[in-house]
This record gives sequence, C-alpha cells and structure tokens, in this order.
Amino acid sequence: MFMKFLFLIPSLLIFSFSFSQDCDAGYSEINGVCFHDGDISVLQKMIDNSYGSGIDLGCEDWDNYCGSPNPYMDADDAWFWVIVDSISYGWPGDESGVVDPLELGIQEWNNGRLTSLMCGAYIYCQLSGPIPEEVNQLTEINTLRLEYNYLSGFIPEEVCDLTVDNDDYLTFDLGGNHLCPPYPDCIGTGGFWSQDTSGCTEIGDVNFDFTINIQDIINLVSFIINLDLPDNQEAIASDMNADGFLDVLDVVALVEDILNAEQ
Repeated sequence: MFMKFLFLIPSLLIFSFSFSQDCDAGYSEINGVCFHDGDISVLQKMIDNSYGSGIDLGCEDWDNYCGSPNPYMDADDAWFWVIVDSISYGWPGDESGVVDPLELGIQEWNNGRLTSLMCGAYIYCQLSGPIPEEVNQLTEINTLRLEYNYLSGFIPEEVCDLTVDNDDYLTFDLGGNHLCPPYPDCIGTGGFWSQDTSGCTEIGDVNFDFTINIQDIINLVSFIINLDLPDNQEAIASDMNADGFLDVLDVVALVEDILNAEQ
C-alpha cells in the first residue's frame, strides 16, 4: 500500500493522493476507491456517444468550455466533484485530452454504486448522441439529470427500468435536448418537457436519411433474417408496431406506410 496526503477544505477533499486496495468482483479501483464496473461503463458510453456524434457546436480555438462532452471537465482546475459515501472529493481532471467517466458532471456514489448523476443545466456537460440502452445498468441511481444537453435520437425503453421518480423533474429530467418521439410511456411530456425535434425523423426511416422508401424495407428485412444486426436506434426505428420485435408484421406496416404516402 502507498499513500500521499489529503487536504481537507470545508467538506471537500482535494484528492491529491492514491492508494491501492482490493475490490470485490465487478468493481474496479480508481484513485483508491472501488467503483461498480457496470456504472462506469454507462458513463463511458455516454462519453463515447458524445465524441462519436460529430456534433458541430461552432467552437472557437480559444473556448476551452466548448465541445461535446465539455472539455473543461478534463481540466486540472475543473470545479466538478464526486461524492463517495457522503464525502465530497475534488478530483481535478487529468488533462489527458479526453473526458473520463469520473470527470463527467457531479456524481454521488454509495457502496461503490452510482446513485446520482447531475449533468444537466448549469453543469454544462454538453453531452450529445443517443442515450445508451445500457442505461438500465444504473440499478441504484435515484437522480438522473441530463436536461439541456444535445442528446438526440430515440429514448431507449430501458430508461423505464430505472428506479428514479419520472414525475419529479428534480430527480429525473431529459428535457431541453434533441430527443425524438415517440417517447417511452414512463416519461411524462408535460410541465417542463421540451425538445428540439427539428432534426428528428420518424419510425420507419430505418437508415435515417429522412425518406421512407424501398431501401428502408431492404434494411428491415436484413435485420429480420440476421444479415445485419441493428443498433438500438435502428431497432427502434424499425419496430413499426412497437411490440419489441422485428418481424414480418413490421415489414407489412412499413410497406403500407410507403404505399399510403404515394397516394
């Protein structure tokens, strides 16, 4: 075991030390603390989706806060923090040039599990791309705030598996993004709900080219006969009857939509 020193600043620990310890199976040590691998992987997926979205935020070279995800979260003077078992740690970014899972927004962990992620308005995480279907791995989370980012695409049904209060915008909020209808039944779209849907397509546009035609039928059939494996977004766009399965009924419904549009 090796250890440096801690500096205590009114309820905030500036993490300038490291030590090794053994973690249970399914947990990994980061900065001397054990974190659940599944929770970390979901945070990583959010980051990967943001980097992979290719969104253009019109960033200037001098703007260290502009990017998706927000590059400032990786800075050594970033103000974001992580609460672990009621202790607040100020872990500065490692300036690797890439945002790491524990650099993402304001987080709270208990017994190695993620219980709160604040990455919405006033936090400026600037996330983009789709919400990962793996979000349901956050089985201990009770606060998920992702409002006013640049999240896009369809919301995965897996979000309904979470134990958050979907009716309380203080504990669960996906508003102010670019997320597309139809929305899962567990999400209320009244009150503070708003989305920029100007970039959205509709169910049936399997290849997301904003046109429903024979190519979408070809893609759908290739998914059904397992020539190609759809990702979560493609699967949602292909499920014409929203029954959770891709089969001939979806092909029939897609053909009917195309024929009706041509009349």
